[in-house]
Parts: sequence; structure tokens; C-alpha cells
Amino acid sequence: MKYPITKIIFDRKNQATKKEKAPVSIEIYFERKRKYISTGVKLYSNQWDDVRMVKNSMDMINLNKRIKAIKGEIDDWILSLMEQDKPFDWGALDRFLERSTHSGTNFMDFAADMIATRADIRESTRKTQRKLITALEDFGKIVEFSDLTKANVMAFDDYLHARGIKQTSVYSYHKFLKTYINEAIRRELINTNPYLGLRLKRGESEEGRFLTEDELNAVRGADLPSDTLKRVRDLFVLQCLTGLSYSDLMDFDFSKVNLRRGQHVLSECRNKTGVSYTIVLLPEVMEILERYNNELPKISNQQYNLRLKVVAQAAGIEKPIASHWGRRTCGMYLLNKGFTMEVVAKVLGHKSIKTTEAVYAKILDKSVEDAFRKLQQNKG
Repeated sequence: MKYPITKIIFDRKNQATKKEKAPVSIEIYFERKRKYISTGVKLYSNQWDDVRMVKNSMDMINLNKRIKAIKGEIDDWILSLMEQDKPFDWGALDRFLERSTHSGTNFMDFAADMIATRADIRESTRKTQRKLITALEDFGKIVEFSDLTKANVMAFDDYLHARGIKQTSVYSYHKFLKTYINEAIRRELINTNPYLGLRLKRGESEEGRFLTEDELNAVRGADLPSDTLKRVRDLFVLQCLTGLSYSDLMDFDFSKVNLRRGQHVLSECRNKTGVSYTIVLLPEVMEILERYNNELPKISNQQYNLRLKVVAQAAGIEKPIASHWGRRTCGMYLLNKGFTMEVVAKVLGHKSIKTTEAVYAKILDKSVEDAFRKLQQNKG
């Protein structure tokens, strides 16, 4: 009877470079047919040697152990067929892989597949969540379902902090990871949640990413040397008065604006989240739109942010303003004018008022302190 041959294959599609990783797989060859089993290990081109296997990696000993263990498990199963004089067939291999601890779909593949196929998230969210897979690949200690331990989750947290990632982003990585752990539990792929008993700090968003009313007026009145910068200013002022994100700004369609009781109203859904928002276009916004025949100029986000720095400099503002500052400025402007959190949440398209409160509560505290300080200075 004939039996399959197994070998370790790196980068079978010749995609690896010093900047792009490629997988290490176990090839099973039998009667001119090949099957490739994932090891969950991905490496750069300079991290593999056909003799030594993984090299130039801090975790190369553990990664080599993992690769050898997976191949060894398959080899042992084939050897058992020989000893029992049983024939090999691909169906029996698939059944073995489903039972196997290491082989078949691992947690990383499971999470990556879910991210790629979920129909309930937007492409922008999908792109963000793919960063989890990249981080897990680089971390290297959470690959299999059996790797989902409390110790490894804490080590992953340390790894993210060691990379200099801010706490709010670290929290997001954990939030994404927990989503797919919970899904694995729901599908009975694992029994326990490694996050049970762990308390992770959400972190605080950067404060002060908004312009005061005086600073916004300075932007309005800045002497700008080119029409391009004037167009960028118009876009930013419009953001500050509508709360539109860059993505929604670029997709602005005046034909969707309705005239209601003498006011121009736009009710749409945010590109990023799909959550609905409603804004009233103020007279200044209408003036800006009229300048461009109701069709706003188009510009890439990178070029927009680059030119906003020049606009800020011309306005005498020493803040690193960017497109998302317009949205934050709008929220602060409305709150300072007496709008309720509920109304601001609807204008900005926040899914929950808690999001609005989380973003603006600390900023408002500081705003109150600054107002009282200014009052005392005026009295003095």
C-alpha cells in the first residue's frame, strides 16, 4: 500500500519579501495530489532557512517547535495507518485534522476568516480589524485555540504597549480579540474565556482636538495665498459647522438636502458606521456651497490634512489640526451654544449618547475651568 509524503514548505506562492510575510505550511503529497495544512506561522523572507527553519526571530525556538509538532502529529497518524495496514484516503485525513489539536483551522485563521466574511460590518471596520490579525502574527503566541490563555492575553497586552501603542488603541485590539473569542465559545471551539477576571483600561482619548470659537474665527479670517488653501479652509469650516467626517464630506450630495420649514436639512447615514445623522445647514454653510455650485471640491485625506496645517499656521493657531478636528469642533460648538447631548449625538451620528458623553465630558470639564479662569482674569 502507498502512503503520503509530508514536508515543510515556506512561501509556496513566492510572495515573501523583507516587508511582506508568507506562511509556513505542511505539504501532504499523495498520488499527484497535494494538500497544504496551515501551521499558523508567517515569516519574512529573511526569517527562513531550509535547514534551520525559522531564524532571525526572538520566538524562533517556539515557532520551530510548533511547526515540528504539527508535522509530527500528521506523520504519527500516517505511521499508525501503516502499522494497522489501513489504506490512506483524503477523507480520513480531513477527519483526523478536525480532531487534531494543532492541525486544521486554528484561532488565527478562524478570526481572519470571520473578519473577511462578516456581512454585518463595513469595509472600513473590516480594514481596521485586520490589524488584529497582523498584530497576532507579529506577536506569535496566540495562533491555536489552545493558545487562548489568560497568560497569553496579558502577554499580548504587554506586547502592544511595548510597541508604543496608545491605551485607547490597545483597548480596541482587545475588544476585537474578545469578539472572536466569544464567537469561538458560541461555536463550542473553546470552553473558557481567557478575559474572565481581567480588567483592562479603556484609556482616554486625546483631549483638546478641537478649535475654540476664537480659533475658528481666526481660520475664517486668515489671509491665504492660494485658491487651493481657500478651498481647504471652506471644507474645514463646513466640517466645523456640520460635524461631517472626511468620508461623509467627500460623499456630500446636495440633492439629498431637503427644505423643511425654511431650513435646509440633510438626513443621511455615516459611511463608517451606517448610523443615521441629521444636520441643518446654517447660512454660512449655504454660502460655502453656493461658491461651488453645491458641489464641494474633492481632495485626498492626506493632502487635505497637509494643507490644513498651512491654514492653521496662517491663522496663527499652534495646534496640529486635521480633518477630524472639524467634527470635534462642531460638537463642542453646539454644546457651548446650549444644545443637549442627545441633539449633538444625533447631529454627529453617534450610535449611543454614551459615545457622545465619553468624547466630550472631560473636554467640557476643562472648558468650564477655562471659562471661570477667564472670568476671574477679567474681574482682576
